[in-house]
Amino acid sequence: MSSSTRTPMPTCTASSSWPSRSLFAGAGRPQPAGRTVSSDASHPAVAQIEHIALATTDVERLCGFYQQLGAMASPVFTDPGTGLRSCVLDFCGVRLELLERPGRREGADPSALAPGLVHLGFALGSADAVDELTRVIATAGHRVLERPHRAGEMGRYESVVLDPDGNRVKLIV
Repeated sequence: MSSSTRTPMPTCTASSSWPSRSLFAGAGRPQPAGRTVSSDASHPAVAQIEHIALATTDVERLCGFYQQLGAMASPVFTDPGTGLRSCVLDFCGVRLELLERPGRREGADPSALAPGLVHLGFALGSADAVDELTRVIATAGHRVLERPHRAGEMGRYESVVLDPDGNRVKLIV
């Protein structure tokens, strides 16, 4: 998709109940000002995630699921040359691009388009938010793989749910 065909995403404002993205940007490391990714091994720069792309068999269905997590969605776009359908979701500056190839609804194996995806992690503001969103997702009929619990050495509070395509979505504090 060329930059001239993209729909601008709305600007997000920070909420006091949500952690700042800067908390996660460098895990406490000082951030290099104005640097870009460098091939100079003696002065590596930090690369930031620009977007995550997921293949799907139903772009509207997956878009609706991620809107439940608070995303702002672009209209679904169909590339007239390839038939590729896409939607870009914005989570306050972190973008998730959903891609549906022509013919994917006819039952082709969707796993062939997304090898290696482990999970998508969404940071929430509190354990109560993890509990509530897990409940909302389960009530909507989506599978909960791991109920909210403390995990790992740091004791992070988390749950794991599946989106409509079976991708693992981790909700964490």
